[in-house]
Amino acid sequence: MATPFLPTGATTGDSGGELSSGDDSGDVESPQNPETEASRNLAELFEKAATHLQSLIQVASREQLLYLYARYKQVKVGNCNTPKPGFFDFEGKQKWEAWKALGDLSPSQAMQEYVAVVKTLDPGWNPQLVDTIPLFYFL
Repeated sequence: MATPFLPTGATTGDSGGELSSGDDSGDVESPQNPETEASRNLAELFEKAATHLQSLIQVASREQLLYLYARYKQVKVGNCNTPKPGFFDFEGKQKWEAWKALGDLSPSQAMQEYVAVVKTLDPGWNPQLVDTIPLFYFL
């Protein structure tokens, strides 16, 4: 019996609540697909860039922020799927138009463009360095 807490197609096994995906191919994990690994790395880089952008808001121009907003929405939501804001919602209309202009831009392309602009806003930003600085350094 499927429950709302299990992924589609997953069932509880006969061993008392153990999850099963229905795949009986064994416990051997398949090697990582290079495309999957690359997309995961790009997604991590995108998330780091989105976090870093918060410290760059004062440096970025209005046009750059709209550009980044549109790509962020394309990655997180997909193609623009909301009605155009009303005439007097100037900011909302600008955001909607920037997002709508992307059309069918792929999420991976949107992530690459987003990261590239964050790097131009802060050329010294090194996302790998963030993970290597010990936490006590900031205390």
